[in-house]
Amino acid sequence: MLLSGSQVLLPLITWPYITRVLGPVNLGKVNYIDFLSQVFMIVASFGIPFYATREIAYVRGDTLKRGVLVKELILLQGIFALIAAGLFALVSYKSWAEQPILCLFGLCNILIGSFTYEWYVQGMEHFKFAAVRTVFARVLMLVCFFMLVKTSDDYDIYYAIFTFGMIVTAFINAIKIVKENSFEASKVQLKKHLIPLWHFFLTSSAITIYVYFDTIMLQFITKDALQVGLYTTALKMVKIFLTVIIALSTVLLPRMSYLANENKREEIKTFLSKYFDLVITAGLPVCAGLFLLSPEIIDVIAGSMFSPAVPLMRVLSFLPLIIALSNMFCFQVLVPFKQEKKFLTAVIAGCMVSLSLNFIMIPLYAAQGAAFASTVTEIVVTVLTGVMAYKIIPWKMNKKLVAQCMAATILFIPLVLLCRYLFSSSLSILSASIVAAILLYFFIQYYIFKNAVLLEAKRYVQKLIKR
Repeated sequence: MLLSGSQVLLPLITWPYITRVLGPVNLGKVNYIDFLSQVFMIVASFGIPFYATREIAYVRGDTLKRGVLVKELILLQGIFALIAAGLFALVSYKSWAEQPILCLFGLCNILIGSFTYEWYVQGMEHFKFAAVRTVFARVLMLVCFFMLVKTSDDYDIYYAIFTFGMIVTAFINAIKIVKENSFEASKVQLKKHLIPLWHFFLTSSAITIYVYFDTIMLQFITKDALQVGLYTTALKMVKIFLTVIIALSTVLLPRMSYLANENKREEIKTFLSKYFDLVITAGLPVCAGLFLLSPEIIDVIAGSMFSPAVPLMRVLSFLPLIIALSNMFCFQVLVPFKQEKKFLTAVIAGCMVSLSLNFIMIPLYAAQGAAFASTVTEIVVTVLTGVMAYKIIPWKMNKKLVAQCMAATILFIPLVLLCRYLFSSSLSILSASIVAAILLYFFIQYYIFKNAVLLEAKRYVQKLIKR
């Protein structure tokens, strides 16, 4: 939660400044190169993050096996990173003529991002270390944003700061890997990893197509940096809040992998039921807030220049809940139980839906068409993976809790309307609505409905205080 909190708070601090300094057009230029580099970072990773997290969790208690595994994965990572960097340089050759500095940093991000070794940190469940390290790196980036980005022409510097943040993360993680592992001379067996990695790579590639290609297609079809800037701004603001909801997902993947390896199905079923309750309890009010307060959020965080992004944000507003559920199905059930082929089937279906809808909707509705295609695609993937996961582990869905959360969330509508009637500025409306909604939601869930998630959270906090 500390890690996720920094992912939310730091962008919320910097985003109002960055959007006003750079503007939607220059942000569109940066986001296009960034999204393009993200595509090739998937090639560079070649499915290693998913696969390695699970495999490290399996052998974390055996230092000899772990050292060999880490060495093999680092070698594979290096090979794939060089291939991906070469492909990026070829595919983006036209962009190099127009934005050479942005493309250079995009290339650096592909190489550096491949050696951050997040899979080791997650597989070993070093979450305290990850939180402290990431907060440290993000605070450094925060300072750099305000010190170095001064005019609209500083968008190259803005992108370079992200590269700097990745370097800091990679350096700190590399020190930890060297300290905790012994890399003795031994025969390297890379081939045994290639088949499972191939399945994960295909899955990652399909996910990449429907997660990143909407932005690339939007630029390719409309050739309008403004449309790209509006769309990516709305998408990023929505996904900022996703990080809080899926925080538990990152923590549970290595734990679920361990339990699946031990075939402890009842424990897994208990975890899934609690995780589902948490996602619904936190996800519904967040999504409702994003939908109802889109005008104020855009105005306060991005500025009036981005007001055309309001309808886009409303279309995308329920993505945090939808993606959180698909994360639960994929990474807490399918991946731990080595059902990569089923996972792949679902994301290929999502890829086909995404490409089809984007080709149809973007020429007609530009950024709004891309937003619609993105939402429908995530719904399709969530439904398919949900059906597959339930067949493996039929967890208990608390229908009563779902109904209670929906009932409490509906009350946000008159609350927001009242705040708009009482206040005139966007900041006042947003602040009053958020505070009032949180208090109202908590009161109803805790004192009236006796929400199990909130009751358990209270017990957990009390234990922390006693410590």
